[in-house]
Amino acid sequence: MDFKSIEVNIPSKTVNYSIIIGQGLMENAGSLIKDVYRGRKIMVVTDENVDGLYGDIMLKSLEKEGFVVIKYIIPPGEKSKSNYYLHKGYDIMVENGFGRDHLVVAFGGGVVGDLAGYLAATYMRGIGLVQIPTTLLSQVDSSVGGKTAINHPAGKNLIGAFYQPDRVIIDVGVLKSLEKRELRAGMAEVIKYGLIFDSDFVDYLRNNYQEVFVYNPRVLGRIIEQSCNYKARIVEEDQKEKGIRALLNFGHTIGHSLEAVTGYRKYKHGEAVAIGMVGAARLSERLELLQEGEADKVAEILRLYGLPLSYQYGEDPEMVYKTLFYDKKVKDNKLTWILLKNIGKGFIKNDVNDNIINEVLEGLK
Repeated sequence: MDFKSIEVNIPSKTVNYSIIIGQGLMENAGSLIKDVYRGRKIMVVTDENVDGLYGDIMLKSLEKEGFVVIKYIIPPGEKSKSNYYLHKGYDIMVENGFGRDHLVVAFGGGVVGDLAGYLAATYMRGIGLVQIPTTLLSQVDSSVGGKTAINHPAGKNLIGAFYQPDRVIIDVGVLKSLEKRELRAGMAEVIKYGLIFDSDFVDYLRNNYQEVFVYNPRVLGRIIEQSCNYKARIVEEDQKEKGIRALLNFGHTIGHSLEAVTGYRKYKHGEAVAIGMVGAARLSERLELLQEGEADKVAEILRLYGLPLSYQYGEDPEMVYKTLFYDKKVKDNKLTWILLKNIGKGFIKNDVNDNIINEVLEGLK
């Protein structure tokens, strides 16, 4: 079994964890989990799509190592990140005698990871958690760093906890089963890392976009490894988003608002974030923080990956503006923006004129 390992060292965790990246890891998930979990009982949280594709493989891998497996299968989609499915999970765990010495495995995309992570964080005040992400977006972003949550009608991820996993297992091979739309959505988060941290990475993504869409394992493996390295180093420095970790929200202020005003039914998360990154780049340029023409370069790399650059469903800019204030980063009724000084250099800014924000939101129509 060939894989690469990235260590995540969280000061507040007595036992730190590894991100394991490779191909064919799903068949070996049982042994990789056995390295970090000495109990027998596991609840695998997954969705109907992932279970149909890989459920039997995962079950066989876990049972081969002697684990007793209980599955909790939820419907795919953002609507499953709800209080209803959270409490249904608790019910299954109680009925099957789960205790503090047992484990939750999040086996799926970002929705599964968030819901299962919050289940693990809150059941009996916290039990073991392993993340096995199956979408590009969850592999490069949501499975790493310990953010877990469910949604509230007023906004995305308003109810949650920071809860680090015991291990993250990333099988690059599962990406072959992703629809192109899901792959594009995941690339939005990858591009985000380059835009805020590393212009050379943006160049690599620009030069290799065709390889991504033929699922080249070498290119995808490098992209995932590089993204996880960025995420891990930031999380180590700022686990609970009190400072520099906020940079990872580039594009998310507008993106989360778009998801909320469309009822979490229209946009993939990465699609909404892509529009948000265009808006944040234009805002940076409008404030003369970014050189003229640089916002167009941001739009260009997103366009290469087939991501949307403007509102797709007739959103009302005024409603988008109002919904911005449900964002978790609002302080004293002031929005926190992640903007760009250059491509590859993001920074945090709080005092942005409301009129300029509204102009940018209007321009995304």
